[in-house]
Amino acid sequence: MRKLYTVLILVIGSWFALMAQQPKLTINGQVADTIAKKGLPHALMMAVRYQDSALVGYTRSNAEGVFKPLSIPKDTFFIIVSHPQFSDQTYFLVPTEKDTAYTFGKIILPPKSVTLNEVLVIANKEKVYYKGDTLVFNADSFKTRANATVEDLLKKLPGVRVDAKGKITVEGKQVDQVLVDGDEFFGTDPTMATRNLNANTVETVQVFEKKSDNADSKDETVKVMNLKLKEDSKKGYFGKISAAGDYHPFYEGDILLNRFRKLQKISVFGLASNTPRQGFDWSDADKYGLNNEFPWGYDEENDTWTSNNDQGAGIPQVLKTGVYFNDKFGKNTKVNANYTYDNRLMDTYKETYTQFFFNDTTYSTRQINNGTRTNQGHRLNVKITQKLDSLTELIIAPKLNLSNGNNTTTQQDDFFASDNTFTRETFISNRSKNAVTEAGGKLTLNRDFKKKDRRLTVNYNINSVTDRANAYLKTDYLFKNSSLNSALNQKRNMANDKMDHNAAVLYTEPLTLKIKLEVGYDFTHNYQDNNRKTYDSTSVATDIENPGQSNHFRNTRMVNRITSRFIYEVKKYKISLGTRLRQVDQSSFNVSTGQPLNLSIQNILPYGGLRYKFNQGTNLNFNYNTSAALPDVKQLQPVIDNTDPNRIYQGNPLLKPSFNNSFRLNFHTYKSISEQNFYANLNFDNTYNAITNTLVYDNDGKAISQPVNVNGNYNANAYIGGGTPVFNRFLQMYVNLNTSLNNNISFVNAQRNITRNIQNGVNVSLNKQEEKFDAALSVEYNYNIPSSSLSNTSNQPYDSYGLSAEFHVKLPKNFAIGSDASYTKNNQRAAGYNLSFVIWNASVSKTFLKTENLVVSLLAYDILNQNINNNRMVMDNRIIDTKTRVIRQYFLAKVLFKFNSQKTKEEDNDY
Repeated sequence: MRKLYTVLILVIGSWFALMAQQPKLTINGQVADTIAKKGLPHALMMAVRYQDSALVGYTRSNAEGVFKPLSIPKDTFFIIVSHPQFSDQTYFLVPTEKDTAYTFGKIILPPKSVTLNEVLVIANKEKVYYKGDTLVFNADSFKTRANATVEDLLKKLPGVRVDAKGKITVEGKQVDQVLVDGDEFFGTDPTMATRNLNANTVETVQVFEKKSDNADSKDETVKVMNLKLKEDSKKGYFGKISAAGDYHPFYEGDILLNRFRKLQKISVFGLASNTPRQGFDWSDADKYGLNNEFPWGYDEENDTWTSNNDQGAGIPQVLKTGVYFNDKFGKNTKVNANYTYDNRLMDTYKETYTQFFFNDTTYSTRQINNGTRTNQGHRLNVKITQKLDSLTELIIAPKLNLSNGNNTTTQQDDFFASDNTFTRETFISNRSKNAVTEAGGKLTLNRDFKKKDRRLTVNYNINSVTDRANAYLKTDYLFKNSSLNSALNQKRNMANDKMDHNAAVLYTEPLTLKIKLEVGYDFTHNYQDNNRKTYDSTSVATDIENPGQSNHFRNTRMVNRITSRFIYEVKKYKISLGTRLRQVDQSSFNVSTGQPLNLSIQNILPYGGLRYKFNQGTNLNFNYNTSAALPDVKQLQPVIDNTDPNRIYQGNPLLKPSFNNSFRLNFHTYKSISEQNFYANLNFDNTYNAITNTLVYDNDGKAISQPVNVNGNYNANAYIGGGTPVFNRFLQMYVNLNTSLNNNISFVNAQRNITRNIQNGVNVSLNKQEEKFDAALSVEYNYNIPSSSLSNTSNQPYDSYGLSAEFHVKLPKNFAIGSDASYTKNNQRAAGYNLSFVIWNASVSKTFLKTENLVVSLLAYDILNQNINNNRMVMDNRIIDTKTRVIRQYFLAKVLFKFNSQKTKEEDNDY
């Protein structure tokens, strides 16, 4: 650990030292001869920094009217030339990164009788800047290679990270929604825009926060990324067609056509693939309501994203198509509609080794899981925006989602005692089929007034979900003592219905030019009916209802909430303070037993924030929020779920709502002249009445889990990073540091267990971009320190480190080559899970036609045939190591044709 902290200190110190080396700019100039020859007093040239209006330097002209050279830091300035007998001349100077000097030439000052109201601008467009609360990236300022997608562009932006599944984070916070020109692009899947639109069609990338539609969310706002397209890309048509394969068994193909005519926009796409390129991504499950297919799970209590089982890995097969329509009818009506069809199949294989720790003993299990999942879904979204008058807008947004899926899994579990001797094994077979129908809509009325900042917003949301599922379970229990062997055969029918209504009104009144008052009221009504029937099959009879695993449960919840907030806002900062008064009335009814259970609770939920804008490129934000989360019906329903008979789950109708305090502090700065950026995010959450699990293990190692309320759960994390030029601007260096502390309470065999995990990580990368060449080198290290109060044996730190490199070169004769490789090493894992592997990919391509829009490529993936998915999790009294089968070595021949109505080359500020 001492070595790790030493390295971190050296990295941070070196980076700050480089940040401090701000380049200089020399300014020269001369006043017109008419001023110098008259023997008039000398003229004065002043440099006033734009961001804080500070006078940084000045110089006077000599007898010939020539100014003495003025050396100032390279930054954005107002250059003011003044003379007592003439009016001032003002220049707005924004030098580029390559400028070292600027000469104004002969400056003509206007007579005193003439007052100039204009400022001469000498500038290039800023790469990154803030426009109000919106962080704006100018796309053309960031070089991308030929035929790059928006996702390739995003990876070039400072502070933006895109993972392999397409999940986007900006300065450590996940982007919740991606829009194109302010509208959804093929529904809610952000990868449809980021992986299919060309980088050269984007004018700016805008990142901002908007109010969350989830009233009970820990965060008051959600982060949104908007891709603003260039005007010339909104005329005519553009698109692409690609196909790739190795004849057998791998293939990829897609088509995207975009047609623009004035305000009308029509887009059609289709894709088919059985490679990782179109495997399950993080948003697909949410989009189709397939909770069992979600590749990432959000832990509400710990405010973290975790990987769920084997989702996102395996052998995929995907067919996906959709259409997008946007138009304006007349002056007042705008219609947006999109439809998407998705059909997916996934074959999975996973090996898991789990160590269980108790205060007096240990045992372990080895699990092998095979599965096949098929899912298909239809999604339709419509949004109609009607301008009722110059101040009033009505939005109607209906939606319809249909999905169905089939799931077949086989699972083998082997159990071993503390001395590693075999005790028993189970063979589990599960088959299930489900169909989900979701329909709903949103009605919004926005009313502005002639008085500035006065506003009224009325919302109504309705959502209905019908879920029908059938499942079959077969389990064989085999013991070391064969006389104890047994078997289990069951059938399960599930019918779940849900109806949600929400109505809200929010009014904003400006009390003064700087102070506003927001008052609001919202009402929510939720109804859910879960009916679960389980039937046993024995040698004597079949379809015998199992009362312990069958239950019919209804839950009705009504929430009344009043909100008020004061907002004080001036040019540089904004302060908001508010509170929510919430009344929750919940009625649960166990239909199977006839037992009612009512709950009534009141909450006072304060919240507030501070935003300080130091200058155009530097912002500081602090937010405090409180929330109260109610348990869901699955947690409340008192029924046994034995989908995995070795790990049984049972609901708890006595659960109470949890209460969360959330603190968010973030800072961002970008200096376009010096190409330096820095960001820092600090977050802390603590939860009262957190919903966690109590685990009871029997002598055979079978676990029964039930949710309970506890106090003492909290988590904290920090993300710090930035970039700066190094080696005389030859390379760009980026440094990202992260650390987190998670403290969770659980109960194991009635004993209180405190699980704490400290995670530290550092990533350093070097990038080089030239006209025909770009390259990157990155190294990262992660160190985890888990601890458990139940058993010191489980307190086993583990780490991993990685090294990656990539390059792309454009060669003569329209050839290009590229390659990327990553090395990963895992340490201190269980035997067989300390894996190290190299993933090496390469490509060679050639462009054809006068426009170079036809690209033929040869692609090689995982050349060394070492690809594997390896993961470790520490939770409760368990250490879980997994490795999952993924697609390994394959090669593709690919043809890509890009086209547009201008018959021009589709390039992206490339080399």
